[in-house]
Amino acid sequence: MAWTFSKRCKQALKDNKIIVSMPLSVRVRLWKALQNFDEILYRSTEAGFNYQTSYLEELPERIKAELGCRKLYAYPETGGDKPVPSNLEGFILRGNYPPFLFDALELFYEDINEENKNPFQHRFNEIKEEDNLPWRMADGKIFPVNSAYIEESILRKTYSLLHEVKFQGALNEFEKARADLSNGDFEGAIQNANLALESVIKEILEVSKAKPGELFRKLIDSKLIPEYYDGF
Repeated sequence: MAWTFSKRCKQALKDNKIIVSMPLSVRVRLWKALQNFDEILYRSTEAGFNYQTSYLEELPERIKAELGCRKLYAYPETGGDKPVPSNLEGFILRGNYPPFLFDALELFYEDINEENKNPFQHRFNEIKEEDNLPWRMADGKIFPVNSAYIEESILRKTYSLLHEVKFQGALNEFEKARADLSNGDFEGAIQNANLALESVIKEILEVSKAKPGELFRKLIDSKLIPEYYDGF
């Protein structure tokens, strides 16, 4: 099972804290990106029959399995407000529920060869940036660049992870930063957020004391930072 976008953000989508809207021109560009990163695959049945397929040919069944649906639906190409059964291209270009488009993109990323993952992700982010849309992909997961998502997902997960690994100093500073932000003390929020980040890095590297610049250099040299963050 894949923890796709519509599953991760189910409650936020239901509460309209996150709204997904995708212009047709962007959908077309995303469809072209999928085609460009598609590959021919050779499979064999249990009976020993060999056949040829591709990531895009297999994607509809992956989507159905993850979403628990028998068919893909999209608005008719000729117009109309009632979704009808569709092939994958129609689902990408005219799908009736935009969050499912992100599910499809994440599943495609998950399936393709390792050497194509970063280029595909880069292409997705490039399209979103050029069209000034607040969506980005990191490690194959799509997220909105807005405060609602940060509050709903990232901050909640951060608290949970810090508590789980018992980074108590970082957790205390993180809680202070959130309290400062709620009280309008933005300078205090920034200071405590920085302290929390430094405390996490110290715990990871098992370093008790280090200046911020030295600390970040040690983190970079540790090779723990994934390659796709290069240049950030």
